[in-house]
Amino acid sequence: MGHFSKTPDSPAGPEPLTGVTKVPGQTPPGWKGAGAGLSFPPPDRSYSLLEGWEFGPFFEPYTIEGNGPRMLPWGDHFPDGPFLLEAAHQGDGHFSILAHTELDAPIPDLYFNVLLRDFRGSTVPQKRRPKLKVSASNAWILRVKPVAAARRLTGTMTGYGHEALLYTGPATDLRVRFRGREAGRHGHVGLWCHEVGGETELREERRSLLLNETSKAKCTVRLPEGPLLLRFNAEGDWTLTVEEPRSQSR
Repeated sequence: MGHFSKTPDSPAGPEPLTGVTKVPGQTPPGWKGAGAGLSFPPPDRSYSLLEGWEFGPFFEPYTIEGNGPRMLPWGDHFPDGPFLLEAAHQGDGHFSILAHTELDAPIPDLYFNVLLRDFRGSTVPQKRRPKLKVSASNAWILRVKPVAAARRLTGTMTGYGHEALLYTGPATDLRVRFRGREAGRHGHVGLWCHEVGGETELREERRSLLLNETSKAKCTVRLPEGPLLLRFNAEGDWTLTVEEPRSQSR
């Protein structure tokens, strides 16, 4: 389980939820990694909360597990406020998480929608919905954590699949290299940037689409000044490199 210390101003965590299991003790890193043959469930990624990050409540992380399709009522399974949702799906087959309304109608708010072997990924849901529909071919696991537990974007980092990242530096360039899906297929890569300073929710007017490609990509995008939540979606392996701010590189 990740560890953190609450400050006097930190809000109390949510009330105990039903149908969930607390994350077990500290385990070696290993949540991310390239594709096929990964163990399931994957070991939890150890972390420390990002100091000074104020977006989203603090609470004890927990897991939700299942096998095949399942509907998850929001109030029974998820915190009241922004949170980090990590997901893994075992083996081959389709895996998706789609939001539903109170009338049980699907809405265009997909958290994951992939056909990747041994999928691993994370995101921060943009809006709270009454239900989440999990569609899965095999066993899956969700890990629910504070947003501040997401990886911080610094230097050069690699990953596989979808990932939510935190950036707190000055405006700068971000180099993106997306290698494509397994077996040489292209796949999709996209990057949403959310400016979250002083916010309690992800607001439409404070987000921007920095990248949206359906092929291999090697490009540079401009990041505004942090704090930022980046929702990076990629159907395959990727590398991100934060450039030194222009004002300091001359």
